[in-house]
Amino acid sequence: MISEKVNQIGASPTLKISAKAKAMRAEGIDIVDLSVGEPDFPTPENAKAAGIRAIQQNFTKYTENEGIPALKKAVLARMKEDCGLDYDLNQVIVSPGAKASLFLIFQALIDEGEEVIIPAPYWVTYPMAVILAKGKPVIVRTKEENGFVMTPEELKAAINPSTKAIILNNPSNPTGAAYSKAQLEALAEVVRKEDVFVIADEIYGKLIFDDFEFRSFASLGEDIKKKTVVVNGVSKSYSMTGWRIGYALGPAEIINGMAKVQSHSTSNPCSISQYASLEALSGPQYEISKMVAEFQRRRNYCLMRLRSIPNVSCFKPQGAFYLLPNFSAYFDREAAGVQIRNSYGLAYYLLKEARVAIVPGDSFGADSHIRLSYATSMENLEKGLDRISEAMAKLKAPKKVRRVALSNAVTRVKKSVPVEAGVTAKVRDALVAEMDSHLTPENYYEWNANISGVVVQLRTNVSHLYDFWVENWYPAQIEADLEPHGIIYAVDGIAGREPRVFYNSETKTGVIVNADNYGPLRSLALGLVMDASERLFGVCGVRGMSADAGGKGLILVGPPGTRKTELFYELLEDKRLRLHANDIVFVRQSAGKASADCVERKLFMATNTVESFPRLASLFDGSKCENVVTHKDDCKNADCLRQDDCRLDRGSLFCYKASPEAHAMLDPYWIGGKSAYAKRTELSWIFILRNDPVSPAAVKLSKDEALRILETGESAGAKKALSPAKPQPFYNPHLLFKTGERLDLQKAYFDRLLDAVSCYLFNSGAGGASEIKKIIWGEE
Repeated sequence: MISEKVNQIGASPTLKISAKAKAMRAEGIDIVDLSVGEPDFPTPENAKAAGIRAIQQNFTKYTENEGIPALKKAVLARMKEDCGLDYDLNQVIVSPGAKASLFLIFQALIDEGEEVIIPAPYWVTYPMAVILAKGKPVIVRTKEENGFVMTPEELKAAINPSTKAIILNNPSNPTGAAYSKAQLEALAEVVRKEDVFVIADEIYGKLIFDDFEFRSFASLGEDIKKKTVVVNGVSKSYSMTGWRIGYALGPAEIINGMAKVQSHSTSNPCSISQYASLEALSGPQYEISKMVAEFQRRRNYCLMRLRSIPNVSCFKPQGAFYLLPNFSAYFDREAAGVQIRNSYGLAYYLLKEARVAIVPGDSFGADSHIRLSYATSMENLEKGLDRISEAMAKLKAPKKVRRVALSNAVTRVKKSVPVEAGVTAKVRDALVAEMDSHLTPENYYEWNANISGVVVQLRTNVSHLYDFWVENWYPAQIEADLEPHGIIYAVDGIAGREPRVFYNSETKTGVIVNADNYGPLRSLALGLVMDASERLFGVCGVRGMSADAGGKGLILVGPPGTRKTELFYELLEDKRLRLHANDIVFVRQSAGKASADCVERKLFMATNTVESFPRLASLFDGSKCENVVTHKDDCKNADCLRQDDCRLDRGSLFCYKASPEAHAMLDPYWIGGKSAYAKRTELSWIFILRNDPVSPAAVKLSKDEALRILETGESAGAKKALSPAKPQPFYNPHLLFKTGERLDLQKAYFDRLLDAVSCYLFNSGAGGASEIKKIIWGEE
């Protein structure tokens, strides 16, 4: 339901932590919040008075899209006075906050696939904003020993033909590092030689300590100014975070592009806030000096306190109001049964144990660190640092335990991709030629798999797909002069192509383009095998979860929303039932019996199955996995996100139930040994699932009734999933063809199958595993 680009990002960690701290405080818990990125000083009185006048004078309507002219002129005057820079009115835009200005820049400047260089540690929003613009963040990791500033050598190494822009946050959030004139000049020399833009985020430019001289990047020459977009605002320097006014200055073409985007989003910044900001920028500036002096005093105190904690190092910032101490020496220590594994775990521990809210460094691309804000009172800082010191002293070396090193491939594509199943032989030949041109000797993988007697050859340039393919299927031996029954090309990295699957039935050739996750490859292989085996061997694929009961098999089939997985693993808790297959079986019919085979050597299993069958978690630890979530920001489990006691928050290295897109390749024998797994069973019962609160638990169906339900792929009472997916005939998404002829063939197979089995319409909303066991064993 949610778009792919939004699924790629998480909510702002800083805002989430701040909200959590406020919620705990509202419950009466004494929380010291050192996570907040806003000054604790009041907005200057002259700015507040101007906002009041705006209301009194009814200045409360729409304004010019790019900001009122008076405010734009005040911005230009401030830039001239502070930085010696001259801009025209068409080179400045006012937006609802500097964050909005950055979003507008990325939307106006970045095309899909273009790269934006981001020095780390970085402000959490930078990579997310680039992703939302369909760009690609390229992270350059700066070094603490270099003062957390990017060197010209590091910048030069990161630039390539796809680079469109560089983000330069000066001074930086979260490090407080500021660039000297010499350091900026060195970066400018690299920029002069490249066709790139610089996005200079200078929102903290007035919050500078120790007589450090701040220089705007755009002030380094007219040639640099033409390549630079400066972002600033009133939030930090004037303590006006809630007024939401930011601005950007740069080449008129870029500013005009930003104005177009803003005209279709926010329309204009708040009229009242613009009036107040006009006064802030053009009125007296002495409040800033008072703030800077107090921030410097607090910085010095916090720096002293943090450096006094054993094994903690902390860089001395030149600006902003943050510290980024390195606490990695405490990782793998524990207290009260809580083991600290990373910065998320440390943040969780400090919130629960010390009642101090900080931000984990991993949010900023610096997992060895945590971020503290000293934009709060000295009383709070003293209390908070006392609590942190006491909490760290409680952490001790843990008992020796084996740490799980998860074999986890993270893919670019994570969902199913569109399928074109009816391509012609001519299109097939063109596709194969294109794929072959990308299968170079140094990245070519090939393997023959035996899937229900059908030999399918994989040809790919993706090592992960090859690994999972070899794990998934039994190997096939074919003579050198013989051809496989079918061939699948799975090729990634083809420029200009969207992820897509193609299939030609005549030659049994499948082509997967730019999909590096295993699900589409496995589904195509199953579809190819069903297409081939139905005609070659008279074998039918039946999609469902199956178990063996003393040599007789049962299979659960049904649409999403019918609790199929939960019901299946509830059944497997009974030792008399053996696992057979978790997704599909291939059925051969002979002499009135239906033999069902599990054709997979290892089972491709969604890792969130642990919610229904918890003991799978330890088995997944030793399995090859794909897209298991390792960061809280990537969690897609709505129930988990509402919990306080998240294992990722507590520092766990990964979470199996955090995403429906995570899978493991599990050896079925691991679940309970040979006695708990059956490769073949005689299919005797089909349970078509529904889920509603009023229907009886089980109704035996006639063959015609069962066939009608299976053919439509719908069972009355099924709860609709949050997905636009259409009903799947025979509940089988692996079917490549859904034309009348192919569906008639499926119907004919099921017509014969239903002569050999008993079929029930089972309401999982009214009955559970015990009702199914009553049917198969006649239990009361």
